[in-house]
Amino acid sequence: MTWTRRDAFALMMGGTPRIWLGGIIAYGISQTLNVTLFAMLKGREGRRLLWLRAAVASMLSQVADTLLFVSIAFYGIFPIGGLLLGQMLAKVALSAIFVPPVLYALVALGRRLDR
Repeated sequence: MTWTRRDAFALMMGGTPRIWLGGIIAYGISQTLNVTLFAMLKGREGRRLLWLRAAVASMLSQVADTLLFVSIAFYGIFPIGGLLLGQMLAKVALSAIFVPPVLYALVALGRRLDR
């Protein structure tokens, strides 16, 4: 292997443990946060406003996921401000747009299968 390829390979693989660790930690904490927030909001609102509970829990857990993953995986490697902002905006927007209709579709499917 030429020295340029060896150095590129070492650079590419050097961040892998941080990315794995960041992914595992961020996923575990954000999913726990999502379930906890959803349950907490259900306790307050009861069965009403399912779409809002799901969207709020998802948006907040996505922000936590992004903060944890990007910080663990890339802090100190390069500036992460733009990456954090872009990922948070995209994840929050996608959670607001897609989580409520997908949730209602899955609830309808579950009720249909229960019949």
